[in-house]
Amino acid sequence: MPKVLLTKAQERQERASRVLKISIMDQHTDQQQLSKKTGMPYGTLNKRINKPETCKLEELWRILDALNVPAEERAKLLM
Repeated sequence: MPKVLLTKAQERQERASRVLKISIMDQHTDQQQLSKKTGMPYGTLNKRINKPETCKLEELWRILDALNVPAEERAKLLM
């Protein structure tokens, strides 16, 4: 089976999505509750979590604030 190499952009997108999904689980919440907490429509929130490259900075801050993501984890999104 051939080895698949991700581009740097794909790696960043995957890492951001993983950080968001783990944070949701750590907070014992789900996307429906997070949608209400952030004031974002569920469909928009779901897209931002699964395709973080579509996320606006303000939306990302709202999500991270609602999940109480610590600074160390937030920094991982920018690497």
